[in-house]
Amino acid sequence: MNTCIDILKREMCTGCGTCKNICPVGAVSMETDAEGFWYPVIDQYTCIRCGKCTRVCPVSCTAYLQAPSRQKERIKVYAAWSLDRDVRYHSTSGGIFSEFAAAVMNRNGVVCGAAYDGEQMVCHKIVDRKEELGQIRQSKYVQSDMGDVYREIASRLRQGQEVLFCGTPCQCAGVYRYCGEENIAMDQLYLIDFICRGSNSPKVYRKFLDELEALHQSKTKKVWFKNKAYGWNCFSTRIEFENGACYLEDRYHDLYIRGYIEENLYIRPSCSNCEFKGLRRVSDVTLGDFWGVDLKENMREGDGGTSMVMLHTRKGQELWHAIRHNVYQVKKEIEEVIAGNVCFENSVEPGRGREDFMKKLDSISVIENIERFVQ
Repeated sequence: MNTCIDILKREMCTGCGTCKNICPVGAVSMETDAEGFWYPVIDQYTCIRCGKCTRVCPVSCTAYLQAPSRQKERIKVYAAWSLDRDVRYHSTSGGIFSEFAAAVMNRNGVVCGAAYDGEQMVCHKIVDRKEELGQIRQSKYVQSDMGDVYREIASRLRQGQEVLFCGTPCQCAGVYRYCGEENIAMDQLYLIDFICRGSNSPKVYRKFLDELEALHQSKTKKVWFKNKAYGWNCFSTRIEFENGACYLEDRYHDLYIRGYIEENLYIRPSCSNCEFKGLRRVSDVTLGDFWGVDLKENMREGDGGTSMVMLHTRKGQELWHAIRHNVYQVKKEIEEVIAGNVCFENSVEPGRGREDFMKKLDSISVIENIERFVQ
């Protein structure tokens, strides 16, 4: 029997990197394909056939996921936002992740989330000071490089620290499976995922930045997706450059976002058949934009960003209790979440032009490539 992760069908692989982190002999590496997505590659000469990579894979066996029929009875749903206006403005939705993160740090815990590196690419990292929370705040619309973060999380837990991890549902499943395989107690591990539309190609994102840098004749200084300069409902992409130039386009004019949201041109193949939709999650909390929510007397505040907060577990409810005095909240029903967030339950279909887009990824500019489909 083949015990290596390479038995997994390629279209199922989420690129989470759990297999790389669990390998005891370093036989698994994550390498990018022509589309820029990470996949595990096995060094057959180093591999000892221990089977750990297959056992830990979040999609090789999904029996560990919550049973929706049992879970729905105990979940709680809120529309909410941080009462700190600065935190809320600099967050993608209502700033609830930042409040959760601060609560864990107040107990000397650490927080792991997606951050931009020196080249403005996205990777997961651990921060342990509130001053660093801005690095892992906000949505990043590109797949994150997980590196060795699973091992780092395990090390912190073994030291007795609380760890809050925020990532896609499949990344949360990776952390959960890794800790289970390593027999690490998870009482002090908090998992927060979000309503995920799909992970975009790092290669497409990098080419988009490169072309904007050439246009503005400067290196990128800061990337800010879902900037609220035009409000939460008409969010924008803001990219600042070292020479002071700035790219700012709303959701209806930014080509990168249009290619993602309108045409599904560069989402990872596995995202079209996601195993972690609806209530099939390992997370303690699910966050998202609460699109279409009716808060009646507080609708004037709505365009600052409203978070959907879904509490799945006792640990999730304990975290919520810890921040209750720092947030505005209104209890809601799960049906209201589903009404405004189709991707809570459903995977996106590959765009009609995706195959053609990827064929031309290396032969024409990515801006020109996207323009072929969105105009």
